[in-house]
Amino acid sequence: MKFLIAEQNIGDDATKEQAEKLIELLKEKGWDVEYGIGRNVATDVSEFGQEDKIQEAFADDFMLCISQLEK
Repeated sequence: MKFLIAEQNIGDDATKEQAEKLIELLKEKGWDVEYGIGRNVATDVSEFGQEDKIQEAFADDFMLCISQLEK
């Protein structure tokens, strides 16, 4: 799946630099992430019907990476 991340996904006072760092951290974990606003979409046939499961796994890594930004 392709995920889009921007400042508003992180928090009210987040910066573009923080969003870019978060994207970098998520890419290191193997996620297909880009800067932007939009809907997360399945990009491979094997992902169809698995969107909820993939998004839950992404949310776990997202929160882990957010906590790394705060350090």
